[in-house]
Amino acid sequence: MKIKVIQSRSYEKFSFYQTNRIINYAHVKRLMASILTHGLLEEITINEFWQIIDGQHRFEALKTLDMPITAKVKVGATEENVIPLNIVRRGWSLQDYINHYQKKGVSDYVYLNDVLANNDTKLGLSTMVHIYSDDFYKPVSLREGNYKINIEKGNELRDMVMRLEPYIHMYSLTRKFVIPLSNIVKNNENFQVKRLISQLQKYKLTVYPNSTDTSKSIVEVYNRRLSEKNRIF
Repeated sequence: MKIKVIQSRSYEKFSFYQTNRIINYAHVKRLMASILTHGLLEEITINEFWQIIDGQHRFEALKTLDMPITAKVKVGATEENVIPLNIVRRGWSLQDYINHYQKKGVSDYVYLNDVLANNDTKLGLSTMVHIYSDDFYKPVSLREGNYKINIEKGNELRDMVMRLEPYIHMYSLTRKFVIPLSNIVKNNENFQVKRLISQLQKYKLTVYPNSTDTSKSIVEVYNRRLSEKNRIF
């Protein structure tokens, strides 16, 4: 792609891609302070249509300060370049990726965003993303736009966690417990939450800092005094 540098105060010529991140105005304020102290350390990146590929927060900071926009023009750049350029500079959060693909109309992300928006539990975003994943969740799949949601199974897992909350002290809604539980349930079609609740009233389950040990603890409590054919792994 050909690159040239332009400078302009014609703010109205610039535009954002709908699929870019939502503006974080706290970040804009930090950039404004930095620009006033050190100047603009790196120009923004646009394409030949003045669409901002990288640097939307710097653009907002400069515009608010009524300073000229210095931009590199990459001819041929499109919204497909938005994620690679942005994550090199400042890593996107899970919500940034979800918003990006939801705005592009990727159905699984549209449904996921709706699930998260209506989450009335204390389960965190990354935990919800994990339990609603159709298979075993891999962060790289979500970042690349390949996340698949299973709403029915996710609702079932969420309800299981809420039913188990009174029996798992302190860690019931944390990733330390929920993710190992989710993986076990996805691995074992015969898993019965009633069985685990019954066992928790008799035996102690230890939640460890790592998922492997917590999974072993869940399996051990569940399988205690259970016939071989009904055991989980």
